Amino acid sequence: MALTLQLADLDGNLLSESYALLDEELLDYFASLSGFPVLRSFRGVDPTDETFVDEEVRGVLAAEAEELERRVERREVPEPPDHVGLEGLGDLRLGEDFGWKGLRDILRRISHLLHLAQTLGAEVWLLGDEG
Repeated sequence: MALTLQLADLDGNLLSESYALLDEELLDYFASLSGFPVLRSFRGVDPTDETFVDEEVRGVLAAEAEELERRVERREVPEPPDHVGLEGLGDLRLGEDFGWKGLRDILRRISHLLHLAQTLGAEVWLLGDEG
């Protein structure tokens, strides 16, 4: 299961260039962290649902992403997976490098998406993928 944090315009049209993919390994990592309730909650999202992320939750998520990025820079959280994108593939070569740099990059992408949503007045959706 993977989830996609996706922006949409006010008419509900997804903005295909504005998303962050949260794969199984990353969702498991977020679920293992204490003190980050929104990031942890992503693990429990039904992959068959399309979940609207309201403004209040986006604010908490933005704060969590910023705080986690600070902790990542100081290595104050558990070491992230070395690779992501491996679930169900059975071949390490198909995953992508991740580690500390990858975790920092995805947190920055999440922060950027939330900033864009606020600036543009866009919606944010959490979309599931059962595959």
